[in-house]
Amino acid sequence: MRLTLLSLFSILIFFSKTLQAQGLCDRGGGGFTIDKTEGCAPMTIRVTNTVPNPILVGYDANFNGRSPQIAPGPVFTYSLPGLYTVLQQGALSSGQFYACKTVQVFETRVITPQYSSCGGGKIFLSLIDDAILKAYDEVKIEWGDGKTEIWKKGSPLVIEHNYADVSSSPTALLTGLYVGKGCAEGRATSLPITFQQAQLNDIAIKSVEMRGDGTLRINYQGISGVYTDISYSTNGSNYTVAGRRSSGGLQPFDVKNMATSQVYQVKLSSEDLCSGKNDSPVYSSMTLTGRSEDGQNILTWSKYPDAADFTSYDLLRDGTVIKTFTSINDITYTDEDVQCGSFSEYQVVAKIKDVTSTSAPVGVKAEIASPKPIKDAAVTVDGDRSVTIKANVPGAGPNSTYDLTIEKAEAGATLFKKIITLFNQSEYSDPDVKTNELSYCYKISYTNSCGQKVPSSEPMCTILLTKNLTTLNWTTELPILAGASSYDVIQAGSSTAEEVIPVQMNSNYTIKVNAQSDLEYNFQVRANSTPGGFESLSNIINYKRSAGVFVPQAFSPNGDGYNDILEAKSNQLQSFNFSVMNRWGEVIFHSEDIATGWDGTINGANAPVGSYVYKMTFVDDINQTVEKSGTFMLLR
Repeated sequence: MRLTLLSLFSILIFFSKTLQAQGLCDRGGGGFTIDKTEGCAPMTIRVTNTVPNPILVGYDANFNGRSPQIAPGPVFTYSLPGLYTVLQQGALSSGQFYACKTVQVFETRVITPQYSSCGGGKIFLSLIDDAILKAYDEVKIEWGDGKTEIWKKGSPLVIEHNYADVSSSPTALLTGLYVGKGCAEGRATSLPITFQQAQLNDIAIKSVEMRGDGTLRINYQGISGVYTDISYSTNGSNYTVAGRRSSGGLQPFDVKNMATSQVYQVKLSSEDLCSGKNDSPVYSSMTLTGRSEDGQNILTWSKYPDAADFTSYDLLRDGTVIKTFTSINDITYTDEDVQCGSFSEYQVVAKIKDVTSTSAPVGVKAEIASPKPIKDAAVTVDGDRSVTIKANVPGAGPNSTYDLTIEKAEAGATLFKKIITLFNQSEYSDPDVKTNELSYCYKISYTNSCGQKVPSSEPMCTILLTKNLTTLNWTTELPILAGASSYDVIQAGSSTAEEVIPVQMNSNYTIKVNAQSDLEYNFQVRANSTPGGFESLSNIINYKRSAGVFVPQAFSPNGDGYNDILEAKSNQLQSFNFSVMNRWGEVIFHSEDIATGWDGTINGANAPVGSYVYKMTFVDDINQTVEKSGTFMLLR
């Protein structure tokens, strides 16, 4: 049965939304009661159906005459004041039925009072004539000195009261009242009273700003309860009142539909309830114009008319100050730091003591006769298989675009080939390299957003570091476009901290190690450049203090191209002496060149398969004499 009722309720809601909702209250057939039809917000009601044996019944507690929103009820709460229609909608076996009733919910929110103290115990209380005040019939004012006054709708909004005792600070209570209605009163609001008269001089303009849409915004400090007129003029004589306020605190006031090319004078005129009057100092808005001429943006602004309190002008580009002018007569500036196609937004801010006046923003798109070449760029080794190319593209920024083209060649070659074109990117890692074997050279060029192309730069070449015994050598072809100012050798030991060794402009360095040094080091060279802050790193060379010599345990001189020669392997020897002997101790091969090995023959004939002995003596790179012997197999 429960499932059936839920289904019927869903069907009822569906049909009610599809029917023409207007006139549902007139269809009749329904009936219900409400426990109360008037009251104070928030107000909760309970509805009771009086139709016998309904299949289903629901209610829309805030029926708007259009699409009903049916809920089962029976309890509904109204948070806001208003006149509400309660719609009943239900179903009998014979069809649907409807009924409507109205509910009046009265305002209970607090009213908004302000006051001015006029000296002694005299004050003027002002009621803000808003929708909340209009809802009440009367306002009960309990002054806090034992006296009570009733304000009636239609009476003047300003009420005078005199306190006999000014030694304390009373608190007035104000409560909205209803006469002959279902709600007696709203919530009370308290208003602490002090007897210090407001200083009209405290009402002051803090800033003037002309916005791009023609809105003149005046930010000012107001005093609660003091009426202030905000006025403007185009000639400094005839002022137009743009608005009046009596609220306190720092606040903005906008004057719409103004001309951004016009200078306006603005001022505040204040009058309190005690008949005190005051005009603020006059401040002027600023204007700014801009144009592009031969790759430069030329800005001109209005001269601030009052030199008495003038401090400076700040010129802003894209929200950042690019120049400050302390002379009131400096009203033009040429911005050369722009690139073709870049769009910049400028504003000028005049500072008058602690008040600022800001112009509307002006956008300028730079047009350039000829683009600037790239002056700051570098290439650096990032590993055995990676070279990174970096560049500072002139004029690159959030408002400009460019294409950066990179060309490449092996060091010494004259033919460069394009490897990539980047869009709005100034850094690229080239993976197609072997940095331990070769130096690579790169050229870069760019095309700006105006379609102007800069010729390719001078080649920049990676630093190739090589080792000959204890001497490090490196290539010095230009690794940094602005030129290298010095080189450093970076030495990292296996158990000691990294050490940076300055070598000025030398292209070689002798490794300084001894028997107490680490067993193994990594070396890398760094080129430095002051302009642009670029640096370039070489490949890494590994150095072992004790030279190792490797002799294989077998070789097979059968002419197949694999292991046909018995060779000793090492690259850190100063001298080398190597001999091979047969099982009877006879020397059958001798060499003093590590690059010359035994081919497995004796006097031109193949030596027999079997075991042989080698002996060698060598001097390593730190002048240690080492003797070593061993055996190996000759296989065929």
